[in-house]
Amino acid sequence: MTRSAGQKQTKLNQRLLTAPAGAVLTVEWLEARGISRKLANYYVTSGWLQRVGAGAYALKGEAPDWPGAVFGLQQRPGASSHPGGRTALELAGTAHFLPLSDAGPVYLFARAGERPPAWLARCPWVGRIRWVHSDFLPVDEGWREHAAGAFAIRISAPERAMLEMLLHEVHDAEGYAHARLLFEGLGTLRPSVVQALLESCASVKVKRLFLHLAEALGHPWFRELNLRRINLGSGKRALVPGGRLDPKYLITVPAEPEVTGNAP
Repeated sequence: MTRSAGQKQTKLNQRLLTAPAGAVLTVEWLEARGISRKLANYYVTSGWLQRVGAGAYALKGEAPDWPGAVFGLQQRPGASSHPGGRTALELAGTAHFLPLSDAGPVYLFARAGERPPAWLARCPWVGRIRWVHSDFLPVDEGWREHAAGAFAIRISAPERAMLEMLLHEVHDAEGYAHARLLFEGLGTLRPSVVQALLESCASVKVKRLFLHLAEALGHPWFRELNLRRINLGSGKRALVPGGRLDPKYLITVPAEPEVTGNAP
């Protein structure tokens, strides 16, 4: 190997050494750092990398957990996969009474039609993943960065995560009670973000339920919302058969909430 070739190889090796520990390194991530597929395969045979699956690698000796896989997922062009709903609330610490366990479900939200890559199925914890496909929220609002050791991933901010959970998990009295419990911990939501999400949200039922809970629990940010700019549709929406009708938001909720809030 010539001196210039050796210097180039050393430079590429140094780039690889900057790879975040515990992350899935996709071909997109590697190529952005000058490491081609051919060179990545060389690193596998040289003991620097190990294959996770087709087009995905990890540093030798590492076993990426699901946050590391999400890091890899989010390197794909146009990827929308992200921890949302209950999982994002748990990561934000707003669901402290339901800590994210090492064996519980992980809810990943993505646009309709987006499918996970084949390499994900080879991960030992893939059975924990629950995919939720929906386009009911805008793609440019309600995000935050979550530090996961040596790297960061994009997850739903609490404002977005609560809307995602209402859509995905609240279909009966039990789901309503759970959502109300979670909502009690959302006293510091940003009204500007809530406003933007509600104005763009495509689910009338979710918007009505969100506002019903926010007003019932008396969160201060609720008073800063401009409800006239939020399209709540027409007609009634039934959440719980035989429940009571909220006369303002025209949504049927449990007659006697199982969890009492701060409102009188």
